[in-house]
Amino acid sequence: MGEVSRRDFIKGLIGGLIVGGIVGAAGGYVATPPREKTVTIEKTVATGTPKTQTVTVTETVTAKPSARKVPSKPIKLGVITVLTGPGAMLFSTGLKALEMEVEKINAQGGILGRKIKLIVRDSGGKPDKCIEHFKRLVTEEGVDYITVGATSAEACALAPIAEELGVLTLIQEGTATKLFEEIDPHPKYVFRIDNYDALDAISHAIAIHRTWPDARKFAVIGADYVWGHDEWNIITTVLKKLVPDMEIVAEAWPPLFAKDYSAHISKVLAAKPDVVELCLWGGDLVTCIKQGIGYGLFKQCRVSSVTGGEYIWGLGTECPEGILCSTRYYFLYPPWDRWPLNREFNEEFHRRYPNVRGGYPGFNCNSAYTAIHALKLAIEKAYTIVGGWPTTEEIISVMENLMVPTPGGYRYFRKEDHQMLGYAVSGLTKVSKEFGFAILDPVWVVTPEEMTPPPGVKWKEWVESWRRKE
Repeated sequence: MGEVSRRDFIKGLIGGLIVGGIVGAAGGYVATPPREKTVTIEKTVATGTPKTQTVTVTETVTAKPSARKVPSKPIKLGVITVLTGPGAMLFSTGLKALEMEVEKINAQGGILGRKIKLIVRDSGGKPDKCIEHFKRLVTEEGVDYITVGATSAEACALAPIAEELGVLTLIQEGTATKLFEEIDPHPKYVFRIDNYDALDAISHAIAIHRTWPDARKFAVIGADYVWGHDEWNIITTVLKKLVPDMEIVAEAWPPLFAKDYSAHISKVLAAKPDVVELCLWGGDLVTCIKQGIGYGLFKQCRVSSVTGGEYIWGLGTECPEGILCSTRYYFLYPPWDRWPLNREFNEEFHRRYPNVRGGYPGFNCNSAYTAIHALKLAIEKAYTIVGGWPTTEEIISVMENLMVPTPGGYRYFRKEDHQMLGYAVSGLTKVSKEFGFAILDPVWVVTPEEMTPPPGVKWKEWVESWRRKE
């Protein structure tokens, strides 16, 4: 391969940035479609190192003449999420963040002058109820677009319905790997915000090996349902590639929403593992950790927890230090002094909801922020191109490969499968007097390139294809 000049490199980088659709990222809206629009963008990229990279580019967009006008009526955005039942503690905070962002967007004039009206429905985490709400939002409420704070079961049930009805649907969570691997492998109307389960587990396994490269014996305490078993299967598949002589010495599978973990903790301790993985979430993880303290779990073993960074705040200052936790978004990363968007988002959330989730947003909040701002950016970008209010198909064409600045850094939709990609964050627990609960310190990231199979390739085939460096 020939050498690439600095000019060609910068040109290629700029091309990648423009695909991201930064037009309209600032507050306010475009009043009329310009025939030619020149935008200068100063973009600071968080690289995960002490230094950041700033690139200033100039974009010229020539808008096509169009007779289409911007409708005067509000944009109806359907919202389906879990507000009752066991999942409410996870999803209700996302709705609060969505409402906060919509309020700000409306105060700045809305999207191209159109205010956003949220029509919210509670699914209770039930797939049949989610589908019922979706159909009624489309046929009875006449919504323009829909965003869903969904469980994996809901997302998998809903995707075919969204494709059939032709409604642009932004699934914020619903992280089942099979959504785009099997159920909707060639989506047109469905997009997903959060990193999916395989990415969570692959990145977590990489973090385990980097943190404790000498670990050989592994055990698990995992929730006895699909998510728990899937996460452990992926983690161990990756670890076997990274640590060929690794050994699984114990497995304990308490039921979902268990109250007593004593027998499970005793079982794994008796096996004397190097690392105990906790494939638990929410209140289950908090309860298990509290009981594990009494059994000396954290003194006798290294402990890790996939997605555990989302829930450790619930332990307050009781959280043991040194647990390796991962999460899809972490409120202190990117660092506030390097990424003002994250600081501003956290400070406003804390002012509004000081008693919610320890007063700081979780990954559902970041995905809710991303969903509404991705929609806003795509509409505004399409508007500058077509010269009028864009159709759903025109918005989709812009949303594919769209890059969105979020509190958690830049994220982008992959055109081939509509999966959004961003960093996975990992760190070790450390009790903070400032926040009144354990934070992750130090923090590092696993990039999308390290944990994401290529489009159309299933995670297991991809991991099995890895070759160790000699």
